Amino acid sequence: MRFFSSLLLSLPFAIAQATAWSKTCIVPASGNGTDDSPAIRQAFQECGVNGRVVFSENTTYDVQSVLQLHNLSNVQVDLRGTLVYSTNVRYWIQHGSHYYFQNISIAMEFSGTDIIIDGHDTGVIDGQGQVWYDLALGIGGLFGRPIPFCLRNVTNAVARNFKILQSGKWNFVMVESRNILVDNIYLSSTSDDYQANPGNLGNTDGWDTINSDNITITNSYANTGDDCVSFKPGSTNMYVKNLTCVNTAGIAIGSLGQYEGVFDPVENITVEDVTLIGSRNGAYIKTYMGKRTYYPPQGGGNGTGSVKNVLFKNFHIENITAAPVLIQQCSAWAGWDVPSCSEYPATGFIFDNITWANFTGWMNEAVGTTTVSLVCSPYSECSNIQVDDITVVPATGTGTASRICTNVNGFNASCGVSNSTSVEARMSADGVLT
Repeated sequence: MRFFSSLLLSLPFAIAQATAWSKTCIVPASGNGTDDSPAIRQAFQECGVNGRVVFSENTTYDVQSVLQLHNLSNVQVDLRGTLVYSTNVRYWIQHGSHYYFQNISIAMEFSGTDIIIDGHDTGVIDGQGQVWYDLALGIGGLFGRPIPFCLRNVTNAVARNFKILQSGKWNFVMVESRNILVDNIYLSSTSDDYQANPGNLGNTDGWDTINSDNITITNSYANTGDDCVSFKPGSTNMYVKNLTCVNTAGIAIGSLGQYEGVFDPVENITVEDVTLIGSRNGAYIKTYMGKRTYYPPQGGGNGTGSVKNVLFKNFHIENITAAPVLIQQCSAWAGWDVPSCSEYPATGFIFDNITWANFTGWMNEAVGTTTVSLVCSPYSECSNIQVDDITVVPATGTGTASRICTNVNGFNASCGVSNSTSVEARMSADGVLT
């Protein structure tokens, strides 16, 4: 029996109901270009428990220092105004809130329980990211690039009705959190120099989840230059519905296996009703190769992991530049002296019970006609894979869509049904793959 998560929250949010707050703090703004972060911290200190914090509409708040808004409980944040981050590169590199995975740096993070953050359709977080796009050209993992919004170690939260613009790195990340509803969020990270240097938007993901459980993302939009949503290691019970992603890298699981010797699980993922326009990929799974090359965040590899119980359903695609249905196990840092994936294939991954269903639309004709590319390492287990109703066509409508399957149990090389066997069955007694 096939199982897929389908959470669309009954989310245990009595907190989303009207609540009689014991105290309300309206955050003052200096209005003269000085740092408003001390006033923001003070408001959360006074009203972060059983209270309400208000950023006033039509008001700009200058954020020039890191905001670690911790130990919150039963709080509503009315983010009606605009938070603008400074472009002080030296400060953010030295002082951002650190998290070990890919050595990320966070500019504003919330932690605690029972939190509502509501922008009321007027709230904006402006990361002023152009300085980072120019500085990090070709170095997506450049240390210190500030992530403007993070839910970190949060249980029970709603984030809705606001915009994040020009993020310095990833836009909206959830770390070690559970029971989160994200709804009606608008993300946009665009570079002035994108046409000449498209690489300078590297690592401007839309939503990222790390070591988190039971998260729903609905009714949202992203134009971010990299993954629209990325389910990173430890992401379980995720539900995504009704997204529009423009100029992104698609919906990603991974990359997994970046940290040598570490096992990365991702389980119970459902993503449906997604429109991808000008995307590099569709819905895809990516892992590192079987040899570590350099170190994270810029390098890595030779980890393991599993991806189980995944459904990608009802995708409409326009002008995609790679196969919309994709498994690739060949990620590596693009530095010098990187070995080939055939020499060091990914080892020890398990992909089980994964379905791509009802993909429509058209590809950019310059990239060929391959609509399905499921390339599993010979030392991974790829089983219970289904690919149904994939009708994405070449842009001209005249080409014939092709499919490539490698080492996928039950599929032949063109993804037709076969009697292929598992990795274990293809191993000889001395452990050599046959």
